[in-house]
Amino acid sequence: MTNNPTKKILILFIFIVITLITYSFFFRSENQPEKTSIIEKITKQEPEIKSELQKEKLINILLVGKDIGKERINNGQRGYNTDIIILLSINPKDKRAILTSFPRDIWQNNAKINAILITQGMDSLLNAISKISGQEITKYITIDFDGIRWLVDAFGGVPVEVKTSFTDNTFPNNYDTGVMTVNFTAGNEIMDGERALTFARSRKGNNGEGSDLMRAKRQHQILKGMTKAVENKNSQFFPFDIREFYKEVVLHTETNVTLEDAVYLFSFYKDLQSYDIQSLVLDDRYIYHPGISSKYGGGWVFVAKDSTFDKLHKDLNNYLIEGVNLDKVQN
Repeated sequence: MTNNPTKKILILFIFIVITLITYSFFFRSENQPEKTSIIEKITKQEPEIKSELQKEKLINILLVGKDIGKERINNGQRGYNTDIIILLSINPKDKRAILTSFPRDIWQNNAKINAILITQGMDSLLNAISKISGQEITKYITIDFDGIRWLVDAFGGVPVEVKTSFTDNTFPNNYDTGVMTVNFTAGNEIMDGERALTFARSRKGNNGEGSDLMRAKRQHQILKGMTKAVENKNSQFFPFDIREFYKEVVLHTETNVTLEDAVYLFSFYKDLQSYDIQSLVLDDRYIYHPGISSKYGGGWVFVAKDSTFDKLHKDLNNYLIEGVNLDKVQN
């Protein structure tokens, strides 16, 4: 992975996924008859407002995390990277969905993908991820550090199962003026916004946790935790209403997902138990490091093993359209 040990952003548009969008997929309400009746009342009806997504056989939404927040802004930072890039793909008819994570150092459109948004704009980033994934992408959601903290705290914290104990002695402080030590112990923990942000961002931990791949896996642990957090009666969103939730979330994100889109996506809840949901992080099946070269800006990058990402295109389409299990994908 990259040798640059500086600022990393956590993901978390994953939180936004869980809520604004994938909330419909993962939310569980067993043994909560009060909330169940509320949700059923909403989802038994066809969406009152029509979404342009209703015309799509495959729905693709890009989720982007920016490594900036009020502390860094107050410290003089104005630029940012989009170090977390995840594509949410949904096949509503066949009830399949997948989250695909893209390492920030992939070279596409003459740049690392984590620099495209700030240097070339959102249309170029959507174009770049469309080329890599083979999926047509028009919708996006972006969130920064402050948005993550707000969302987790608004839900009353997130219950997370920490799979592996680890210590990161080089975690950057909020002002990027130095480093600090953070520790996580295997077991269950209720994380507030700051703690969840740290858990999702850390990439220099010991005990096998010091990589972007493991960081991505930890982000999925937060994803699972968020599904329980939405059941918290102390959450400011309880009882849940998609329209009211949308109005709050858009104040803390940048998105072209409309209220109509959100209502339509939430309507998938009625088929929750029928959905197959998988996740994929691009690894050495699809990308490799070609060595430092002026061809790639003189930096550490990843490029496609097959030059056009054709294997990834096939794997995603085979799963989304044909239902081929990604566990069977080989190098």
